[in-house]
Amino acid sequence: MSSYALLQGLTGARYDAVTKTLHLRPKIKGDFRVFLATAGGYGTAGIRKGKPFLEVKSGSIEIKKIEIQK
Repeated sequence: MSSYALLQGLTGARYDAVTKTLHLRPKIKGDFRVFLATAGGYGTAGIRKGKPFLEVKSGSIEIKKIEIQK
């Protein structure tokens, strides 16, 4: 669990299931990819070529918006 907290601290990746919002608040610059697990599924999220992305590997993760906070 502490390793997962480190990833969350560096990337600020957090999913709000109530508002269906993926929050990214990276402490690192440039592109990155991070593991994301929710009650409905898991996958990777991050920033690629300056744009946010979510790739669901298993299950489903409903996203209405992605917020990037710098």
